[in-house]
Amino acid sequence: MEPEVHIVDRYMQLVKKCFTMTNVMLEGGKEIDLLAVNPISGEKFHVEVRVTIDKGFRIRLKDTQTKDGRKHRRGLDTLDDIKFKPVAKAAEGIFGTDDYRKVLVIWDVEDESVIEQAKSLYEIEIWKMSDILGELAKEVKTRGYRDDVLRTIQLISKRVGDR
Repeated sequence: MEPEVHIVDRYMQLVKKCFTMTNVMLEGGKEIDLLAVNPISGEKFHVEVRVTIDKGFRIRLKDTQTKDGRKHRRGLDTLDDIKFKPVAKAAEGIFGTDDYRKVLVIWDVEDESVIEQAKSLYEIEIWKMSDILGELAKEVKTRGYRDDVLRTIQLISKRVGDR
């Protein structure tokens, strides 16, 4: 599992109090990064993680193309087409309903209005990885964890807190 998916998985479990399934393989080579269900509230989540810290890869509303016509795959229009629409039937089959939240975890957006427009145009919630890391760091505090990712978050949080 990719580290960023692992972080979001642990966030959904520890902060959002969900049961999770990661890297759900589907027919045709498609994969869902994460499905989550909160057993108390009944909330269901289909989460895709698209994180890069490169400043050139900020999520935008409409995709751009390379000189040879290939999409950069950083526009919500394209991400909806390649990450959410192709797996919708499978997610509905697993959840038993089409009533679930679509979430895209990213590092940054080109413009803050993209967050609102993602919800209204595509029904996709944008969550920032920096917010997830902050909430997860508060949750794990100093409890002992054998999980490498959680332990790393604790160590970095401690280092940043000591400054």
